Amino acid sequence: MSKKTYNKPKRTQFLYFLLFFISGGVLFYIKTLPDEDQSLGLMLALLIILMYSLLKSTRNWAYDNPKPKEEETESDKLVYKEKNIPSLEDMAKKLRDNKAQKS
Repeated sequence: MSKKTYNKPKRTQFLYFLLFFISGGVLFYIKTLPDEDQSLGLMLALLIILMYSLLKSTRNWAYDNPKPKEEETESDKLVYKEKNIPSLEDMAKKLRDNKAQKS
């Protein structure tokens, strides 16, 4: 995706964030009402709006604040060279030996 997709002005990001809090608050208020006053359709619509606005605001925030490369250390990366991983043939042989010992 292009950079223009995520690089929204801070005002738009704020509107998504505000929409997130408003829909969350209304959803919470509806959930506190008695069961006969709760509307499942309205609650689902508010939940969809809540998740959409959260997605849009955090996606833009992650694009604006990337993780610096120097913070990534060697311990963050997976290292398989230090582990002694047996081959498939060795594992199959070990299983056959275990079955032969049990019999």
